[in-house]
Amino acid sequence: MHTKKLLTVLFACISFTLVAQTGNYTVNMKGIADFKIGMKKTEVEKLLGQPLKLKNLLIKDEWTRDTILHKYKDLDISLVFDKQFVEDNKTEIVLWQAFSSSPLIKTPSGITIGDDKIKIITTYDGYTIHIAPDYEDNFTVKSKTKSTLYLYGDEGGNQICFYLDKNKVYAIGVSYMEEYD
Repeated sequence: MHTKKLLTVLFACISFTLVAQTGNYTVNMKGIADFKIGMKKTEVEKLLGQPLKLKNLLIKDEWTRDTILHKYKDLDISLVFDKQFVEDNKTEIVLWQAFSSSPLIKTPSGITIGDDKIKIITTYDGYTIHIAPDYEDNFTVKSKTKSTLYLYGDEGGNQICFYLDKNKVYAIGVSYMEEYD
């Protein structure tokens, strides 16, 4: 009888530990989990514990972004890198965007994969929101089901991107805010 109680307690402890290890990852204007927009390539490599293999940005005078898919702890995440000027003719490679379709991510307000567009709009009432249709077939045809909802904060600089299909969130990302003239 005593052994049965001990096994029950042991099972409960193991279950609690597993749940604690597979927690939610926060998405905010700064980034997703430990990945912050603007992090240098070397900082991301240290966080991942391995060197990044970028093919486009390491070529001299090439400005095509590099995207890598990585498993960070239990989170599948895509990381997009770009060059950024730090001085007149000097650049460094930085994290430009992070995005994921994992149900483990959520905003501090509770928006997660599967939520609908109306929930985002009502949750972030008072924020600047821009909704744009996506394009398919090499950007030639406006999608009838996919769009992106861009959420901007007051501090500027970054945006949260909610990728929608049939008005439901299928991925969330954070990136530098594009400025258009």
